[in-house]
Amino acid sequence: MSWCPPGELPGEEDTMISARQVRVLGPLAPHAERLWEELRSRGYTPLSARNLLRLMAHLSRWLAGQQLEPVDLTRERLGAFIKHRRRAGYTHFLTTRALEPIVRHLVDAGVLVAMEEPRRERSPAEEETQRYIESLRRERRVSAAVAERYGEIVRRFLAGHFGQDRLDLTHLEANDVTGFILAESRRYAVGTSKQIATALRSYLGFVYLEGSIAVDLRGAVPAVAGWRLSGLPKALDAAEVRKVLATCDRRTAVGRRDFAMLLLMTRLGLRRGDVAALELDDIDWARGEVTVCGKGRREDRLPLPTDVGQALAVHLLRLRPGGACRKVFQRACAPAGGLRPSAITAVANSRFARVGIRPGGTHRLRYTAATEMLRHGGSLDEIAQVLRHRSHDTTAIYAKVDRIRLRELAQPWPGGGR
Repeated sequence: MSWCPPGELPGEEDTMISARQVRVLGPLAPHAERLWEELRSRGYTPLSARNLLRLMAHLSRWLAGQQLEPVDLTRERLGAFIKHRRRAGYTHFLTTRALEPIVRHLVDAGVLVAMEEPRRERSPAEEETQRYIESLRRERRVSAAVAERYGEIVRRFLAGHFGQDRLDLTHLEANDVTGFILAESRRYAVGTSKQIATALRSYLGFVYLEGSIAVDLRGAVPAVAGWRLSGLPKALDAAEVRKVLATCDRRTAVGRRDFAMLLLMTRLGLRRGDVAALELDDIDWARGEVTVCGKGRREDRLPLPTDVGQALAVHLLRLRPGGACRKVFQRACAPAGGLRPSAITAVANSRFARVGIRPGGTHRLRYTAATEMLRHGGSLDEIAQVLRHRSHDTTAIYAKVDRIRLRELAQPWPGGGR
């Protein structure tokens, strides 16, 4: 059997490439058309989709030469095919990872059983960490992200103390706990160090309550010195905001996406997780509102400023369809899908670096939103509402940047001194 992809519509990108035909012969030919349609629906360009079809065609010929059927594919045989491809002189798609879109399609079509990744044997520290993570998820109902973050801290603690050896938690002493926190605090900022202390305290409580250690070592975790509201929010001024936004080339899809993201965070003070979670149904264009699902799965409705709404509309109207994905901000490269929070941080830091601003993550844009509201006469209560702070104490730090009002509160020095 053989199959050739249809020609693309006139004027579509990569028309020269699209005009060429890829002939798929052999046992995979019946699946070629569906793969082509799936790749195009997931945001692959005609060029990328055709290159994957060429890879499928080669794999199909190899299967025929080996007298194998698609159902006979295993990870070992995929590896053998890649070795054959290298020996044949091919220079692209030379790893089994390149075959993943094809394999995934065959699994979804019921031709193959899902291939499990070769299981790497876990160290005793990793096994214990996984047990702790599962406990956090099952008993404490902690989110997956927080559980993984705490687990990584615990893994470092256990691996640093026991290495690859079998774990004997009864040998842990207070000095081991204190020494780990002191060493970590030299590497990280105060906020991260506090989180490390909290995670280790949580784990030590877990193993004490279940009886793995006889002494409660939570008291050995030193408190990390850090005073609330001691610093100033590291906001951008108006000129810096304009420079950062100007780095987005709005003639391109990526530029329009990044411009809308940065403007949304600068004007509404959204967290990176809020932006990553935003879906098409969260925007109420008729009312001019956006629904934000923030920390603790709390939902809030915020007004959508005109300039932000325009930026979002331009981004979405010219967005390449991404299949069933409903995320407002998606990956620029196939396969289509929503951006991760870490990717949004990377975008912000990249834009900062282009104009010589020290990277500070998306929170710098959140600080900027609050500071601008304060400078334009907004009260701390209003800022707390927009930023969705649970405690007004969190918002109090912005009082420090309102220097005009602080001057009104300042008392003259006794005796007229300056």
